[in-house]
Amino acid sequence: MRIAVLLGVAAFALGGPAAAETWQAFSRSANNAFMADADSIVAVDGITSIKVATVPRAGEAGDLSHSVETYQFRCDANQWRTAGVIEYGPDGAEAGQYPEPDAAWEPLRRDTMPNYLKEIACDGARAVPPHWPSIQAFVEAGRP
Repeated sequence: MRIAVLLGVAAFALGGPAAAETWQAFSRSANNAFMADADSIVAVDGITSIKVATVPRAGEAGDLSHSVETYQFRCDANQWRTAGVIEYGPDGAEAGQYPEPDAAWEPLRRDTMPNYLKEIACDGARAVPPHWPSIQAFVEAGRP
């Protein structure tokens, strides 16, 4: 069991695709959909991580441009930080990594995106369907 957990953490830390993805839109603006991958949630040594994608709501049909940011939480302490962002280009290939290994821990505030993400990552909240198995599936569905 410990080996499976360590392999899952390694895959998450390296930014590679998880064995399963369940992207759920938890917020939208006029320009972007914000989606959390419930299957990316990992807890190690008191820190819970989750991947969050920012996907343009408009674009050409095959344009897979988006970013995936890793949010981390100290659930019991109500603190959060970002661990970095990976940018993906129109073809869906990685275009850049911007790690933040020493980001400061911030207190959670009500009615903010990090607080909503904490509810998903730490408290088990889930958005109502539809959910998508990939960002590509979301784009192919018309970016609803």
